[in-house]
Amino acid sequence: MKFNNVKILFFLLATSSLFITCKDLEEDFSSVFLFNEIKTDGDIKAALAPIYRLTKDIYKNPHATRIMTFGSDDITTWNAGNKAPFRVFDKFEYGDGQNSDLRADWYAVLWNDGYRIIYFSNNLINELKKIEQNPASIIADAEARFFRAYFYFNLVRSFGNLPIILDDTDLSVKPTRATVLENYMHIEADLIAAAAGLPLPSEAGVGRVSSSTAKAVLADLYLTWGGWPVKDNSKYELAAKVSKEVIDLGYHQLLNINELWKKESQNSSEALFSVQYSETENLLNVWPTAFTTHKGRGFSDVFAEIKFFEDFPAGPRKDATFRTDIPQRGVSSDTGKMIDKNPATIPWENSQRKHPLYEKFLKSEVYDFNRPRSYRAIEIIRYAEVLLIYAEAQTRVGQNAAAIEALNQVKRRAAGLAFQSIAPGVDVSSASIDEIIAEKGWELAGEGKRWFDLVRTEKVAEVAMNRSDKEQNKITNIPTSKHFIVPIPLTSLLLGDYVQNPEGFKIK
Repeated sequence: MKFNNVKILFFLLATSSLFITCKDLEEDFSSVFLFNEIKTDGDIKAALAPIYRLTKDIYKNPHATRIMTFGSDDITTWNAGNKAPFRVFDKFEYGDGQNSDLRADWYAVLWNDGYRIIYFSNNLINELKKIEQNPASIIADAEARFFRAYFYFNLVRSFGNLPIILDDTDLSVKPTRATVLENYMHIEADLIAAAAGLPLPSEAGVGRVSSSTAKAVLADLYLTWGGWPVKDNSKYELAAKVSKEVIDLGYHQLLNINELWKKESQNSSEALFSVQYSETENLLNVWPTAFTTHKGRGFSDVFAEIKFFEDFPAGPRKDATFRTDIPQRGVSSDTGKMIDKNPATIPWENSQRKHPLYEKFLKSEVYDFNRPRSYRAIEIIRYAEVLLIYAEAQTRVGQNAAAIEALNQVKRRAAGLAFQSIAPGVDVSSASIDEIIAEKGWELAGEGKRWFDLVRTEKVAEVAMNRSDKEQNKITNIPTSKHFIVPIPLTSLLLGDYVQNPEGFKIK
């Protein structure tokens, strides 16, 4: 696979800070620049490796994909320290292009690394066109198309309309922004192709994307397409159709709520796409550090918002989602490893940051370091999300028994019951769109999904104004649609022919 000199220069300029700070990735990606052409299945495997590896790096730090979603009502951050980039979005201190110069190693990670994956995917797709097709090349092409579509989707939802770069475009010509609709169309095409070329989930292998993965993202795309900003209601029927195909496959199922977040339960049939970490390969994620306070040897990056926690329905799911006894820890002078203090916990109301924590991301933490870490896989897409996408989309075009059953399966599991058995007192016979979206917010709390649901349904201001008076991060601006997309990172504005948001935002 070949990069022309202009492309390499642009690529390195756009991602220079990441090459400086991530030596392990620098070594891993060096082979990509030296790789000349694809000849064997081994070459295909080598070309896919940096795509999966960079995806691991993006997701090992929660702020890499979550920083622009702090305006949601399910997460907040410390009101001091080095959390200014988080607070900008938590307090809606953007909207007219301001604060696009936030520290690049936090704010621009999704932009820089997302485009890196897009470039890797483009190069693989184009090189595969030059060889005779075989099973390995067909699957590799589908994987590359999935990742290109997935990261374009995340970028468009965050930053608005973007340049469409799907080939060996000469990047000496600065790319210009297409419309949101044009972006949706090429993402749709890639996901349809990926769904057709990827193996079934039973055949894909641990940590690999499958046809179910592609269909789940495609259904999410259609659901988003039906809402703000394009508002094409015809896409809801497609969202229902595609998500129902995943359900009807019969492979995926919900886990017991008490098993869901255990390390032993990673890569279960509930997971449609999980990013892998490994103790044997010493590949860690730092989610427990990000979701723990400093007194617990964490970074105080992310807490649960108080109002969201208070409104969350009581029961087994709430117990599995939140940690209300906040850890108090130190470091052993003998081993240099993390240890509990006495007392080991204190109630959240009396704790240093005065917020509940997300137990779901702390359950697999390990004490083998001076800060909490985890080797557990991170679920990016869960079957529960597919059920709720179907429930909402089908309700928008005509609620039926299947849509209510999908919703009820999630509600039963949340109550600690068998998800496939009728549960009087838990089951509902009908539900409004708002009720389904609320259920989705509780089910996927803290997982980076809630913000995008609030944006597409134009509920950001409504929930923002309902923030608890106990929150220390007070809203600076009442959010409007100009807060639905975030500023393009300043360094990237200098490399492309872009007009900063909101002036550069174009829908159709």
